[in-house]
Amino acid sequence: MSKSGKFEVDYKKLKAQGKKTLERVNEVYKVETRYAIILAINNFGPSNIKKLARILGKNEATIYHHLKDLTREPELLVVDNKKTRENKGIYYKLSKMAERNFGGPPLEILETKMQEAYEKILEQTDEEIAKMYMKMISEHPDLGNLTEKERRSIAYNRNLENIMLTNMETAEKAFKTGSKPTNENYPLGSISNFPLDMKISKPRHLFQILSFWTEAAAKFAKLKLEIAKEMDKENIAEDQRIDIHYHVVGGEIAEFEFE
Repeated sequence: MSKSGKFEVDYKKLKAQGKKTLERVNEVYKVETRYAIILAINNFGPSNIKKLARILGKNEATIYHHLKDLTREPELLVVDNKKTRENKGIYYKLSKMAERNFGGPPLEILETKMQEAYEKILEQTDEEIAKMYMKMISEHPDLGNLTEKERRSIAYNRNLENIMLTNMETAEKAFKTGSKPTNENYPLGSISNFPLDMKISKPRHLFQILSFWTEAAAKFAKLKLEIAKEMDKENIAEDQRIDIHYHVVGGEIAEFEFE
């Protein structure tokens, strides 16, 4: 927050925070499978090689190769000793560095600080918001690598979508032949598609949308905690907890010209 009370992002300060860390993070963006492993663990929690291979559609040797890099100093992944003791195989979780750079914001940040930030932004004039938006982009520490970063993230989501579709296809074939599911508690997978679109004309509208999704993300995070506590209370085994993934990818469908 600036002295005037207006919300500003100090990307120059962010750039100065650990050159070694920034270089390490950017290395991950350059290798799609490593970035996908980070995202998988961030989304689905501590995972072993078998689980990562299944989620990402890669062979275990490939996953092992990339895990060796992600666990070298400075570490982006560390062994989750508790999960490893409770389950088969070595389980990995995000290191503190990875949590800061790749992890989603915690519930209290979604519910308070981010929402407060958007409220401050929306108090400004359309002209002030437009200038701030331009400054945010031009001073972003990942400028020049942003597109590749998002391309890998979207590719990761596509991999998960293919797994969902394969689950549906397996179920269809099973029902046609009269086969019955082995897991009666959760018999088959599903896929949901929510097409959402609108027209906007200024950055203010964009921040209104971001505020909406931040609020929705906070509600989802709260529900996630509630369901996790319920499963813990019912002593649901780890291999009986089904990974579920929803994502919304949004952006402008328009032609932007530059001088």
